[in-house]
Amino acid sequence: MNTMSSEHEKRLEIEMDQELKRLPELEAPRTLAPRVLAAIAWRASVPWHRRAWETWPIAVRTAAVLVLLALFGGLCFAGWELPHSGVFAAVASEISHLGSGLNTFWNTANDLAGAAVTVAKHIGTGLVIALFAAMGLGYAMLLGLGTFYVRLAVAHR
Repeated sequence: MNTMSSEHEKRLEIEMDQELKRLPELEAPRTLAPRVLAAIAWRASVPWHRRAWETWPIAVRTAAVLVLLALFGGLCFAGWELPHSGVFAAVASEISHLGSGLNTFWNTANDLAGAAVTVAKHIGTGLVIALFAAMGLGYAMLLGLGTFYVRLAVAHR
């Protein structure tokens, strides 16, 4: 069966080749060459700093790499020395103060969640499921009404 399929594919390839050779030559639009030349001229007129990095002058690329390396080295040095400075201690203290507020929020949320679990255990699982089902149905109803009113408003335009 493989040889039949192979022969069929070869015959199909020959037929397609003959059909394609019978097609007339396509001509390019008259405006194609002027548009291509205009695009090439426009790209050549773009300033060097707006072109791709590879087309920048070698001196400028070298200077840019040196400046970036110096900045990276400065950031590394600053990261190494910053923990030993007095400013770092002041900033760390301020962040710790902000963190205490977040810690208070977290403790409150954790206590509320614990209380909700205790209430859910006390009132029973069936009632909790019924409450969640009621909230889900209410949400679906509001979503449906909202969709209805939006479509109603759009239909009257």
